[in-house]
Amino acid sequence: MMVLEWVVAASLGLVLYSYALYPMVLTLVAMVVQVRRDARYVASKQDRRIPTQARMLPAVAVIISAYNEQVHLRQRIDNLLGLNYPPELLRCYIGSDGSSDATASILAECADRRIQACVYDVNRGKASVLNDLVAQASAPILVFSDANTFFHPDAITVLVKHFDQPDVGGVSGELRLKGSGGDNQDSLYWRVEQFLKFFEARINGLLGANGAIYAIRRDLWQPLRPDTICDDFCVAMNVSASGHRLVYEPAAWAEEDTPQAIAEEYNRRLRIGIGNFQALVRHPEYITRTSLGTSFAYLSHKVLRWTAPHLLLLGLLASAILAVESSAWLGFTLMQVLAYGAAVMLFRLTQRQVALPSLLRMVAFLFALNWAFMVASWRFARGNYRGSWRRTER
Repeated sequence: MMVLEWVVAASLGLVLYSYALYPMVLTLVAMVVQVRRDARYVASKQDRRIPTQARMLPAVAVIISAYNEQVHLRQRIDNLLGLNYPPELLRCYIGSDGSSDATASILAECADRRIQACVYDVNRGKASVLNDLVAQASAPILVFSDANTFFHPDAITVLVKHFDQPDVGGVSGELRLKGSGGDNQDSLYWRVEQFLKFFEARINGLLGANGAIYAIRRDLWQPLRPDTICDDFCVAMNVSASGHRLVYEPAAWAEEDTPQAIAEEYNRRLRIGIGNFQALVRHPEYITRTSLGTSFAYLSHKVLRWTAPHLLLLGLLASAILAVESSAWLGFTLMQVLAYGAAVMLFRLTQRQVALPSLLRMVAFLFALNWAFMVASWRFARGNYRGSWRRTER
């Protein structure tokens, strides 16, 4: 029985740590790291400030793989052409991956030499298109983005200044989700994620990059396997595993629309969840060959989050076994069942477009997130996925 009690305590404790305690531990670690840097600065008197602009602006290739993006594509092209970056140093490679709407024809209409349109008749998946587009680009800096994302005019200029530091291999910008009147709580969750990203970067533990806006050195690019799902995470973590630093630059920002419904967000999280488990199994080097800060953040922030529903289920099963001989454990088990049942009910209400208070909407969102991870792990284990697309609001 003692073993089962430890199983319950460990399972629930790890989930509590990842969601509630890790942000506090991370903040304390970041404070210690910052104090050490300050002490070194005082002792050495070396200038540690990052310049506002690169000493010499490099040539940049913007890489965008698009599928059925006729709604956003014209505005996105205008956004790219309106960036405050020297035209002679900017090329945008946009690939249509077998789109069935007007995406290909919109690309064909664009005559500006900065836009390199690549129309593929067969839908092969985002990773394959990214591989092809990068193969065409020769610029030393690659900037990755999406067709439904819109850069601030100075975004690329702010991104590239960090590459004056030779140990920097990649830079992640910030995605700002535009408000909506829908019932999705992703914007609040995203703000928490931005907080963690900021302090993880402080300890040299930035995890992946924001797929809407990030840059890497061209010579650190590693071709992706065709069925790769979380391409942005893998591209950036490959840079980290190569021994180079990933930097977070919130002043380089882009915008996207917030999804309107938790159900829609569930579908997106399900696909990402499959990609998460895919990366975890295929790339042990993201733990073994990255910095101590990256390994710590990866296990605490990512791996424990991805496995949280499994830990909760394990804790529930262990509690149920203990409940056979203990009324106290029976009560605790019933509390868990009621809590999970209430979360399911709240999620179902959001599916029916029922307006809920903010706190209850957050509970429904967290249930959708964890249920997506549970289903994703099952689909990944069965091989029930492919590296292609599922169109969502984001």
